[in-house]
Order: sequence, then structure tokens, then C-alpha cells
Amino acid sequence: MDLARSALRLRPLIPQDRDLLLQFVYGHPRTYYYPGWTSLQDWLAARGGWAMTVETRLVAALVVRPENDVLAWLRFFAARDDVPEDLAWRLLWRANVPDLAGTGVRWVAALGGRPWVDRWLRRQGFHRQVMLRFLYWSGASLPEAPVPSGFMLRPMKRTDLPAVYEVDRAAFPPLWRLRFDLLQHAFRGAWLALVVEETTTARVAGYAIFTPSPQGAHLARLAVHPQWQRQGLARALVVAGLRAVRRGSAGWVTVNTQMENQPALRLYQQLGFQEHTAVPVWLRRLDEQPLETHALHAAITPTSTHDHAPDRL
Repeated sequence: MDLARSALRLRPLIPQDRDLLLQFVYGHPRTYYYPGWTSLQDWLAARGGWAMTVETRLVAALVVRPENDVLAWLRFFAARDDVPEDLAWRLLWRANVPDLAGTGVRWVAALGGRPWVDRWLRRQGFHRQVMLRFLYWSGASLPEAPVPSGFMLRPMKRTDLPAVYEVDRAAFPPLWRLRFDLLQHAFRGAWLALVVEETTTARVAGYAIFTPSPQGAHLARLAVHPQWQRQGLARALVVAGLRAVRRGSAGWVTVNTQMENQPALRLYQQLGFQEHTAVPVWLRRLDEQPLETHALHAAITPTSTHDHAPDRL
């Protein structure tokens, strides 16, 4: 393909692009693809990405999806071998910026870990910020973890979601919070979802969401409201989920958490989780200005027992 004589065009991705994107996913070794809470089909239905075409052929695509009020995640990028990768990124990135800025997004995050991905992210202006520690539980014996007096543990209901959302916003620092529609999506796709509530007020104090994974189940979300922390609620939620996995013969349970979140790491180690690997999270400003260190630190730093799973790997 002679790009010098071709007319490059940018357009939103559409549902009819699904097969072309899957060809990248399964047939191109330098495809960046981390679906996260939603799927490729969801992005296409929402017109949530941009395509580059030459004549009528799709030759590159980029998907960046907001996850909360200030952060979006890079979900997909690929370019054909005969298309200059950096040119495709630059044009597609500029096409994405207005829509993302309109939602209030300030930062874009991406998962690294593979050498070519880390090199490529650095070249595109990303900076390595935090490490996610991946752990797994393969059926180790569990300690007793009774629900503390004054609380009740039960399955999550759809009507709990507004209260669960408030717990999420209180427990997570800004960069790791989840939009309400993504929380709804996680609940609909959950293998198991639990809440713990205060019995006298029926207020939701904490929650856990386990999603299906190729290994068995994934502890995708765990949070306890700061008002009720350090009472054993997180331990009770996790142990209840692990016992359910064991009863259902679902296999292993995986989880990831920031390496800075020492309370969560200690909890998992006490429950028999074993460390597997660590993956870097890369960040860049949407407006291409230098990262503001103090604001970024406040937005990232965990202040409570919580866990975040940006991608179900």
C-alpha cells in the first residue's frame, strides 16, 4: 500500500468492524488489547473508538474508554504492518481527545508488562507510575472469618447498586473509582456478588464482586467504606467468596492490587493467596502536558482496604 498516494480517513468504529478488529486480536502480534469491564462488542455498539481507513480498508484502530470521572483506559490499538504505527497513533489519538475531554477525563492509563508494549507506551508519551501485583488462590485452607457483630453478609441485589457505588467512591482514590454504568455491568456479569450491611441501619458497609475467569473466578472488586474499616469486614467478604468457589469447584481465584496497597496484600497472603507476577500501569495526560506529580499522587494513593481489577486477565 502506498500511503503517500492514499487518502487517509478517520471515522468512528461501527458494529460492522467487529470481524476486522478480531483479525487484529488473533492474527497480529503487535495488537494492544485489554478489554476490561466491557467487551469489544460493547465498544462498537457505543461507537466508542476510532478507525483509520485507506480507501475502504480499515488499517488501524484505537479505543480509549472512560472508567471514572478523571481516568480513561487504553483498551485497543493496532495498525497494519504497512501503516506507520506512530502516525496511526498520533492521528487516532487526536480524534479521540475531544470526546474524552468532554467527559472530564484528565489521564489515560494502560497496562504494560510485555517488553514491546512498555517500549511502545513510553514512545507514545506514557510514564510508568504504579505496579499491579497479581495473586492467585488455589484452594488453600481458610481461617475462620465470622461476620462481626452488628453486620450481616448477604448476596448483592440490583437495588443495592446505588449504595455500593457510594461505598466505591468513598473507599477508592479518584483514579481507581468505577463509573456507575460499569459497576452495573460488573454486577450483571458477576459469578458471585456479596454485600455486608449494618444490621441496625441496613446501610451497605462493603462489597465484593467475583467474576468468571479462565482460571475459575476473579475477585474483581472489593471495598469497605472507611467508616467501617479495620473490623474484619473485608476478610469476611473474601472468605465467604472463597468458600463459595470451593463449594462450586470453580477452580482458582485470582486478584490484583496495587503494590502500595499493603493492607490488601497482607489480607490476601493471610488467606493463602500466592504472588504470581507484577504488571506496570502507565499513565499520560490527555492534554499531552507533563504529569503533575502532587495531583497524581493524591489521585492514585490508596487510603483504605480496596482492590481494583482493571482487566480480567
